[in-house]
Amino acid sequence: MGKIVFFLFLILTFHMNNAYSITTDLEKIYLENGEYTEVNKAIQEAMAFLKKDIPLPTRLPSISFTHVFASFNQKGSQLTIYYLDENNGKKHYNLVIIPNENDMSYPNDAKKVHLGNGQEMVYFKSNDFIIYRTVANDFEYTIIVDKVSNNTITVDGIGKIFTSIV
Repeated sequence: MGKIVFFLFLILTFHMNNAYSITTDLEKIYLENGEYTEVNKAIQEAMAFLKKDIPLPTRLPSISFTHVFASFNQKGSQLTIYYLDENNGKKHYNLVIIPNENDMSYPNDAKKVHLGNGQEMVYFKSNDFIIYRTVANDFEYTIIVDKVSNNTITVDGIGKIFTSIV
């Protein structure tokens, strides 16, 4: 019995150390190169650069993620928030926010949905991703979802995320 407990202890210890290693490696990849930062820092940088508040959605999609990172590109005035799940190695979804300064063009197969608050959402497929866009509070919000996650997230669910922007 003692040997079984000892081996279980070793297996659990190895598994926990391995999980910590994966988490640490993912954080190193995203945070240490300087391109990505903590979400609050990127939002503060974007608001300071744009000299206005950036309203964010208060809802999240119904998928799991383990890490959230962000970046702000001053040249394109683009704030991007990356939601990742270290357990499957895929980006579940990204939220991209830019000032609404230009009319965006969409592919011919783009679909439009009218949201309950008067907003309009456009969505379309691009390569292995589904792209959802709306305009609110002088910003264009884009949610990019991979095909794996799109099986879980519905158009209605994305609409609820967009209507939660306050």
